[in-house]
Amino acid sequence: MEKLKWTIAAFSLAVVFLICNSRLVTGERAPIWDAWAFYGPEFSLVADHARAGHFLLWDPWANGGTPDHADPTVGAASPILIFVAAIMGGTRAGFVTYWLLIWLLGPLGFLLLGRHLGAPAWGTWIVALGIAFCSFYTGHAEHTSFVYSFSFLPWFVWLLDKALVSNRLWPALQAGTLWGLSSLGGYPQLTFLSACFLCLWVAGRCLFFEPIPTQRDEPWIRPHWRSAILALVLAFSVGAMVLAPSYVGLFTQGAGYTDRIGALPRLYAISSNELEPGTLLTFASPYLHLLKYPGLNPALWPKSDVSVMGNYIGALPLLLALFAIVTRPPSGWRLWLLGIALLSMMCAMGDYLPIRGWLYDFLPPTRYFRHPGTFRGYAIFAAAVLANAGAKDLQLGRSGSFPRIWKSLAIVSAAIAIAAIFSYHRVISQGLRLADGFQRANQHLILVWAGSCFGFLLLLISPRVRKAVPILLCLLALTDVFYTARISQPLVSDAGFFGPLWARADAGHKTDLTLPTLERQLTPPSWLGPALNDNNILLKIPTLLNDATMANHFRTAIATHAVLSTMATGGNRLWFTDRTATVFPSDPQFVDFVKRVDALGAPVVVLHQPEDMVKMRPNDAAHANRMNADAISNLPAAQQLAADLIAYNPNQLKLNVQCPSDGWLLVTDRWSRNWRATVNDLAVPVLGGDFIFRAIPVHAGENRVQFSYEPFAWWELLLLSWSTLFIVFAGPYIKTIFKPLAL
Repeated sequence: MEKLKWTIAAFSLAVVFLICNSRLVTGERAPIWDAWAFYGPEFSLVADHARAGHFLLWDPWANGGTPDHADPTVGAASPILIFVAAIMGGTRAGFVTYWLLIWLLGPLGFLLLGRHLGAPAWGTWIVALGIAFCSFYTGHAEHTSFVYSFSFLPWFVWLLDKALVSNRLWPALQAGTLWGLSSLGGYPQLTFLSACFLCLWVAGRCLFFEPIPTQRDEPWIRPHWRSAILALVLAFSVGAMVLAPSYVGLFTQGAGYTDRIGALPRLYAISSNELEPGTLLTFASPYLHLLKYPGLNPALWPKSDVSVMGNYIGALPLLLALFAIVTRPPSGWRLWLLGIALLSMMCAMGDYLPIRGWLYDFLPPTRYFRHPGTFRGYAIFAAAVLANAGAKDLQLGRSGSFPRIWKSLAIVSAAIAIAAIFSYHRVISQGLRLADGFQRANQHLILVWAGSCFGFLLLLISPRVRKAVPILLCLLALTDVFYTARISQPLVSDAGFFGPLWARADAGHKTDLTLPTLERQLTPPSWLGPALNDNNILLKIPTLLNDATMANHFRTAIATHAVLSTMATGGNRLWFTDRTATVFPSDPQFVDFVKRVDALGAPVVVLHQPEDMVKMRPNDAAHANRMNADAISNLPAAQQLAADLIAYNPNQLKLNVQCPSDGWLLVTDRWSRNWRATVNDLAVPVLGGDFIFRAIPVHAGENRVQFSYEPFAWWELLLLSWSTLFIVFAGPYIKTIFKPLAL
């Protein structure tokens, strides 16, 4: 019977989730913003490669070429993404299927965690519904990598906690494997923060152990520090093996390709997209989150982007979380969870409080991340775990084991309802431009907050009603989630603007991975939208200027310069010179380079040693000197060459070119350290050219040129990653199957 309850909870949760997203499922609405501009096109490219029997390594259609396998947010090594992409194809329907699947994984994982922690099925179901449409998910719906990372959090927390309280190591290995899997298509900042959350969880378990007071299949064992540390070490070790393909690629291919490889300036890291204190009032209603919709109220909380500012988790989950704190004598474990939630929210506030700055100073990995508002996701998660504890207390109250529970519940619900209504009114009364659905938001406020207050007051004065607590609260939770999903819909999807753009891109989708010519455009076709995007990938139109996660300011400067952008676009993008200068790729040299190009009205060629490319520091003035400036100022204009194209695909370029003398050939495809080249079947070095492109030495006469992309240890690391996943999760079942065959 118990398993049946949880099965029904999981099935009904999925049904409610799909009903709330029915317009996405039917195609009436379409993903928006970054989901349309970046994640959807990259999913399509993974799908095209998967259906052709390949893995996505290098993308020649965006930004002049991109090492997509080295960008964890693309998910080029994620078996989940590749599997869905191969089955569904690279259309909008395929992307929406993947998107909703990974989104649903989070609430389903929370059901497993709630069951493990001894919460009743109905209580965990209510909290999981709140998680499914909390402001972290709706705010970051456009950021598929955020959804991917966050959805794995309850899964590996569940498995690691299972390892701790059972004193078994295999669940710790499984937890680490899922943490690694969450990195293969997730956002790197969340990968690191999730690891920190696991460490805090384990510390709390060791300091404040609380056995579950319900009947279980096996007793809980108090974890010891030694076994807990061992579990963490094993989890992170196996997780590192799983995430290796993307992160080794990131560190080996990112250097010399993108600016985003060094520590961020302190002020930028701690204040870019932080949580302004006023945004805390969004706990009252998802509608307050909507008031920050782009272009609606730009002066409202100006330092908080719409994606990182919402704090709504649902009325009942928040009420149950606070109830769990006040309903019993102080519990060390619950206070620890409350401390994690408060610490996360203080970090989310960026430079409004010193905590995020201290992390920057004393925890070096946090120097590489911005978006302090992202920390609030872990506050939401900790609050949800507390809400499970509150639901467990409520279940005990129904059984008569906790008779004073109803008075505490009524007081807490009344206090929160009053605070929520006051907060809502305070924001709305500021003379703001109101978003659509204001009347619906008012209805939601009254039904959910006043309804919960009235309901718990009724439970206090009428003991007979207490038998129906699960039904009453589940109905209230359903009301909340249906209103929340409808109110938050503009943050998730669109019917009028992005839908037609997706449809046109799908109609022109080409799956052929062969490039017939060297032709490249500057930007995607204008009919794909006014903003930079990567939807030209679906059309297989190479471009130079796109929406880039692996940004490079030299690329942007070249793409926006009249002469240099012409050099890297069109159908003939090869340049020859017999006179060049070797310089360090820094901003001072780039200024001198642009001056010479402007003076000539034509491109020149400068070279950069590979070792200088990978340690590039654009603002490093120490490498600027007059000798380099004089060398650049005397360079002649480069000569454009025609080529006989033999083969051009994502990981290979073959061509024949006739050169007037010995010199250098500049190929205006992006440089990366693992491009290899041969000229007339002899290996030659691939230098950086004009700050972002490739340059190779050539000889007078005919040159048979071949470029091939061979990322460092990609196949070995992919085999390590996927085999680790298989062994850790299939190992116990294989052992069970073959055990009867043992002699």
